[in-house]
Amino acid sequence: MEMLSILVAAGSGDLVVGLLIGCCIGLLGGPAFRAWQIHREWADASREAGLADQLLDKMALDLEDPADLTDAADEIGEPAWPTRR
Repeated sequence: MEMLSILVAAGSGDLVVGLLIGCCIGLLGGPAFRAWQIHREWADASREAGLADQLLDKMALDLEDPADLTDAADEIGEPAWPTRR
């Protein structure tokens, strides 16, 4: 009885058309959706990398030999790194 109802439903045109439309949408929409997600993640990562670059540019220090700075700071009692004033 159950098999008969499945065969009757498979014989109707609505089921076949629905399956074909669903497969076409899935095959066309799937890659487009994945491409959109990849582009969105790339844009977010680029923005975050730009923020990190800006932060590192602000923190850029010209140190010739950090060991000299540490020795000098121990004698003077100031921070071991140069600060902007």
